Amino acid sequence: MSQVPNLDPTLAHINPSAAQAARYLALDPERPVVFVNLHEYHERAQYAPNYSGAGGPADVSGKEAYHRYLRTLEAIHARVGAKMVIAAGCDVVMVGGGNWHEVVITYYPTRAIAMQLAAFPEYEAAVPHRVAGLKSVLALALDEHALDYLPSLRTP
Repeated sequence: MSQVPNLDPTLAHINPSAAQAARYLALDPERPVVFVNLHEYHERAQYAPNYSGAGGPADVSGKEAYHRYLRTLEAIHARVGAKMVIAAGCDVVMVGGGNWHEVVITYYPTRAIAMQLAAFPEYEAAVPHRVAGLKSVLALALDEHALDYLPSLRTP
């Protein structure tokens, strides 16, 4: 897990920087991780002009476009032992900034598994929905102590 993935600089608003990816990849790949993602969606999905329509029409909300991606991700999660803990709307930002519409919390049994999602062919096919839906992301990778508060996710 030592190689930094090739990150598209045009998607810096929704992808980690090379430095952020390198810091993540330097962590123990066999430890569990819980991701907390704050999402801001485009009002209307921003599909690329060459979008083929695979997965549904382009004229949908950004949230619907992202949730197309999320449904694919959930199917992959089931195969690798990962689990979406919560996906819930955000009523109001109480402290700090941002215009966050939804919080998605996901558990991965290892950090390595989280980084291997892109190897699944269906993941690559779902990425256009992620890109079309997300306007901005704040993603936090929590250490395994998050599982102290999510005991049902701990594996023996």
